[in-house]
Amino acid sequence: MVHRYSAAAILASAGIASFASPTSDFDKTLQPKKYRLGPIKSVVVQDRTAKGFGAEADCGHLAIDEKRVRFFLANARFRSEYQYSQELQTGDCNAQARVIFQDGRTAKVSLDHWTGWGAITARGTTYFLRCEACTDILQTGFPFDARKLAPP
Repeated sequence: MVHRYSAAAILASAGIASFASPTSDFDKTLQPKKYRLGPIKSVVVQDRTAKGFGAEADCGHLAIDEKRVRFFLANARFRSEYQYSQELQTGDCNAQARVIFQDGRTAKVSLDHWTGWGAITARGTTYFLRCEACTDILQTGFPFDARKLAPP
């Protein structure tokens, strides 16, 4: 008598069911969390000057303003925390602002200068975003040119 078992059944019985699932734990780390953006009512900047991630970062000449925040949010795509951690540069500069949406929700927006990465933090959860056109976004002469965006 021949018994036929599926690979999933064999793996599950062997205690390695996570390999049998269609989405592994590692694959889940690559899935970005998404936050509903919506129309922006206002952007509040308390400290325009960027701060450095590392001691070697010289960020004093870099600044954030409403135009940069709006450009970033209009052109960024949600990415995973894992992807962010792979491209994080410890010598990068970061600046923050608070966004108030038309529906009353508020969120903290952080922009990383060199990498085009940023984040939204709302209600204790952080959502990571990447904007191809936003490298050097805190620079005085930033061109605000979305034409250099990569396809989604």
